Amino acid sequence: MLRSGSCPFDLYAASAETRRQAVMVKLADLTSKIGMSTEEAVDFIRLRQRYLDKKAVDWDNVVPAPGKLYQNYEELSEVSDKAQIKEVLDRLVIVQLNGGIGGLVGKSAKSSLPTLKKNGETITFLECKIQQVEHLNKTYGCNIPLVIMNSAASDQEAKKIVDKCSGLGVTFHTLLQSRFPMMYRDTLSPAAKSLTESEVCYPPGSGEVFTLMQRSGLLETLLKQGKEIMFINNVENLAGTIDTKILSHFGNSNFDFQLEVTDRIGTDTTGGMPIRYTMDNNVHVLEVAQIPPSFHSKFGVSNYKFWNTNNIWVKLPVLAKKLKEKPLDIDFTVKYREYKGKNLVQLETPASMAIHNFDRKSFLLVPRSRYKSIKTTSQLLQVQSDMYEIENGALIMNPKRLPATEPVVKLGEEFKYMSEYEKRFKSIPNVLELDHLTVSGDVYFGSNITLKGTVIIVADTGSRVDIPDGVTLENKIVAGNLLILDH
Repeated sequence: MLRSGSCPFDLYAASAETRRQAVMVKLADLTSKIGMSTEEAVDFIRLRQRYLDKKAVDWDNVVPAPGKLYQNYEELSEVSDKAQIKEVLDRLVIVQLNGGIGGLVGKSAKSSLPTLKKNGETITFLECKIQQVEHLNKTYGCNIPLVIMNSAASDQEAKKIVDKCSGLGVTFHTLLQSRFPMMYRDTLSPAAKSLTESEVCYPPGSGEVFTLMQRSGLLETLLKQGKEIMFINNVENLAGTIDTKILSHFGNSNFDFQLEVTDRIGTDTTGGMPIRYTMDNNVHVLEVAQIPPSFHSKFGVSNYKFWNTNNIWVKLPVLAKKLKEKPLDIDFTVKYREYKGKNLVQLETPASMAIHNFDRKSFLLVPRSRYKSIKTTSQLLQVQSDMYEIENGALIMNPKRLPATEPVVKLGEEFKYMSEYEKRFKSIPNVLELDHLTVSGDVYFGSNITLKGTVIIVADTGSRVDIPDGVTLENKIVAGNLLILDH
């Protein structure tokens, strides 16, 4: 709540409603001064109020989402008739969430990160997504619109890529996310004097996609074009393609909102899981970041076995009807920051957390092959290597990789920033036969290096290790100043 003295007038002798209205007036004035539009200010103030009104979670009364809401991908019917597939594709619109860098530090937009085609030609993440749509349009003779939701950090780079791909027969629409000011944690007043202050302003989460589609008029336009099904996913999840089996299943079902989930593994720590709050008997998506440390053990893999892929399916007519009635009340995450000695708070609404607004919803259990989200440079290394190929924009594991499992790759803190990651690899190593790679310390890789089996490279403190061009390391430990030992 607001602390005493946070407002320049005495509200605390007034009624609760009078205090609320006075604070709202002050906030509206502040948001106007920093350059927010009326719509943005309304959304910001509303989210802030929801944060103030939010009741404390009774973590003992949070349980896994009930099994009756799950369907299994393996049990869905195959659709082989091309005319039937075209009919449902003609009702489809694809939305790519391209808000920013995610966990990749030092890069303005993941959409412009390069992966590799199998012939060695470089291609960005967003170009992969565009090629996926182009392939569907050509194969089935349809016109699937591609909506790209950018943030201020990603907008310019994304526009350059769209211009480059303008001749591929894909209809593009772009949405630009709002900028919300972080708030002082004690007063919850905006910390920014202008929206140009990038250090204390941020896009308010992927959940804004629903509001932006309505506000821009795009939702109404798409409905008039006969579009009824929306598929949303992250631009960095190259495995989140249009599977016609899933599309046909959802398009012909009575579900209005369907979230793809997959089997959870121990390394799934950034993201969320399906849960049910017993206090409202509704299902939600819970982010790990929302859970107090004292309850982390309760939400381990053994109890919460499924993980949100952020591949989201929504029926557009139902969405439009709900938005006409009132804004969606999307659950939000809370992040605490520190800037110039001040404690700040920012609130974000993930798109998957809209699920509890829909009456007819389900979780679809899909293979992990549909979830290859790139959040770290360790994950990026695999995608850029010969471990994967790109086929019609889709990420495919190299068929020569046997068994078809991913290696464990752990790059140290020195590789965390994209600028450091890029300069530490003269070229991406060949890792087709790699099982485990750990790199720690000041390490640099030459060109045409091959890594096989288990490779551990550790540079001593104050020392630098350079892996020479053309070498093959198989079951080796590289230590100190390039002392190579058998593993």
